[in-house]
Amino acid sequence: MLIIIALLWCKKDIRDSFYQLIKTFFHKQILTVLGFAVVWTSICIVLFYEIGVWSTDNLKTTLVWVITYAFVTIFETHK
Repeated sequence: MLIIIALLWCKKDIRDSFYQLIKTFFHKQILTVLGFAVVWTSICIVLFYEIGVWSTDNLKTTLVWVITYAFVTIFETHK
């Protein structure tokens, strides 16, 4: 895998595209939306923890859900 990444990194157009992708991801508007999602999820976790519905045993499942479903759903809201 590292060999493939190294070979692709040697191509200027792929390297420039990757740089543009990273630059776009860290745009202020995208980071704001992701920040709100993290805050909302954190508030929900704290509330669920306080009422006894969520425990630290659920941390892995919660992180997987946030990364795979919640963030993907955010980016599909404009469709």
